[in-house]
Amino acid sequence: MNNDATLNIMMICRYLARGSSIFLFLAISLLMAVVLVVFLQPVGILSHTTQTSSLSPLAQVALITIAGYLTVFLSRLILFLVARHNALAPMAFGLWLSIELMVCVALAVFFAWIVSGCGPVKIGPLAGDMLLGNIGIFLFPNIIAFQDFRIHELKSQLRQTAVIQQTSQPSPRLPDQHINFYERGGRLALSTRCSNVLYIEAADNYANIHYINEGKEDTFILHNSLKDIEKDCLALGMLRCHRGYMVNVENVKLMRKERGNLLLEINQTSRTIPVSKSYASDVIRFFSASNASAPLSGPIPVI
Repeated sequence: MNNDATLNIMMICRYLARGSSIFLFLAISLLMAVVLVVFLQPVGILSHTTQTSSLSPLAQVALITIAGYLTVFLSRLILFLVARHNALAPMAFGLWLSIELMVCVALAVFFAWIVSGCGPVKIGPLAGDMLLGNIGIFLFPNIIAFQDFRIHELKSQLRQTAVIQQTSQPSPRLPDQHINFYERGGRLALSTRCSNVLYIEAADNYANIHYINEGKEDTFILHNSLKDIEKDCLALGMLRCHRGYMVNVENVKLMRKERGNLLLEINQTSRTIPVSKSYASDVIRFFSASNASAPLSGPIPVI
């Protein structure tokens, strides 16, 4: 898998671990659980237990479902808190969801044994039914959350395309013009000359500002997302080239292809910035228009 595809998967995982995505998942999961208990009434899963409880089968199923939902709620809350400070790798994210599912099934079997009166239980068949039930409840919310991510990315690309079209005839800016970066809440966190900014990298709920400080490359960790600062940066010469990156067009020294992938080399750093396929045509169009209208820092060669 190439670096571009790996980063795309990482962006999906980070988006699904955001508070809004988790809230959407939990809300739809709750709705699915209510529909399952109220309308489908899957009391058949209790056929694997010995009934000595005074509770009705429907009440038992409701209690088991509530316990499972609370388990998932707690798991996603912990996931959100962990992801706020540490970016989860795709493998770690998948492992988390797998463990979450196994814990839900184990607790569902345990609660089925408790609410049925603690009699003999056929653990294997009961665990199998619980597994299918959990997959049925949580599969649809996960699909919806992923589609929400796709819609979010599509809107972002449409906004980027609109800005590219508006700036197809770029106008020179003053070399000493400043760019300000604000944290969430509007507090000014970093101000520097536009020409000092090299590129901006997404890091979940943070953005890493890579810039020149006293002649050397430095990094400032901004408590704000790339999405939130994008619209202000685009007006000051920053160009979105990837879901996870923006570059300062004045500091792009070379654009080249390597193994079918488009890459940008940046002044004063050895870092090579990938251009995703969804942004490639816009990036090429931008620099083509810049070359045709006397760019400030010379033509950008494409190899």
